Amino acid sequence: MYQAVVSAMNHPDPYNPYMGLFNARSFASLGAQGVDLDVVSPRPRAPPVGPYSEYGRIPAEHDYGPYDVSYPRFAYLLPQKLFKYTLSSRSIQKMLPAYLEANVATPDICHAGHIHYDGYGLLPYCRENDIPLTVMGRGKILNNYHDLATVSQRKIRATLEYADGILCVSDSLAQIAQDIVDEPKATVLPNGADPSRYPTENESQIRSEMGLDPETTVVLFCGGYTERKGIHEIREAIDDIDHDDVHMVFAGHYGDLRADLIDSLQASPVDSYQVLWEVPPLALRRWFAVADIFMLPSHAEGRPNTVYESMASETAVVASEVSGIPEQVVDGESGRLIPPRDPGALAAALDRLIEDETTRNRFAENGLARLRSKGWTWEAHGERLADIHESILDGDWDPSRRTTPATHTDPLVKPT
Repeated sequence: MYQAVVSAMNHPDPYNPYMGLFNARSFASLGAQGVDLDVVSPRPRAPPVGPYSEYGRIPAEHDYGPYDVSYPRFAYLLPQKLFKYTLSSRSIQKMLPAYLEANVATPDICHAGHIHYDGYGLLPYCRENDIPLTVMGRGKILNNYHDLATVSQRKIRATLEYADGILCVSDSLAQIAQDIVDEPKATVLPNGADPSRYPTENESQIRSEMGLDPETTVVLFCGGYTERKGIHEIREAIDDIDHDDVHMVFAGHYGDLRADLIDSLQASPVDSYQVLWEVPPLALRRWFAVADIFMLPSHAEGRPNTVYESMASETAVVASEVSGIPEQVVDGESGRLIPPRDPGALAAALDRLIEDETTRNRFAENGLARLRSKGWTWEAHGERLADIHESILDGDWDPSRRTTPATHTDPLVKPT
């Protein structure tokens, strides 16, 4: 195998255990392939007081389980919107190479959990040591690339131009990334979910423990309490959801619209609901296991992990037809796709599925079949990532090569 340095500012730590779980699962799946990992998760230097002072309690190193994580510090200037892609990025690019030179053996390859900060921060280290670099392209940076300031675009473009592989979570993001650079190097590396981790076989018992009637239709939202995740559309849609036996569950750990959502629920016909904060992963998987419908009316996405989790837990999906979501959900077969920013369409889709258990069950079964046929699991993710790295190191990397195993077929899409 080979040795890799991987960096992800967005990664769990002892005080923020739910931050960037997808990165932790990605790195763990890579390590499971026998790759020797040095994992770094840069953290801002903490001010002595205020809401960000908790960063001072994060240790320099931590045993995360599958691997150890180092948390080197850099200057992260506030207000974030003003300095995020300018002075703060310069700080991490200065700190990270010096830290790696002093503390880590020179690896065979570097891998960035995000284009920025991680890929940009690794750039001078890789250049100085002639080390290949791969970067993960997720939703926010690439979807918003053309709206960023020129200096930010230049930094992102420099990172992508140096990188040997731009590994995007969706086809739509891979196309955006490829349009930024001249040389073909963007490909799709999906995240995933493992069906065995969702206790669907214990649904009746879990419902009993939660005080939910077996006949109650559970509608679940999981994501940030933010405008981008469609919270305003949900607030409008629930005024038209008037069913006697429906329980709505909202699970999130960031965003400033939670209180607004609660106000809207209190004024709506929905009389059974929970608005949760920082739900542990085990508890969240239980909610997915008992949910009948998952809703995600986002304005923009990559391929959201929560849709994979819905498919893995046999939960019907209602989601916006944006970005990579149509690559996951086959409309009318494994879920309902609705226009973004359309609360009426959201309410109508939810209403139909609440009333139609047969269709819900068909969507759920088809979603699980699609997940399995596509190989959208963390184990497959790790295998593909290790294969890409080895191909780059061997000098035969071909970004146009399929990342979905050729033996997998899609039972929902007829061949042309």
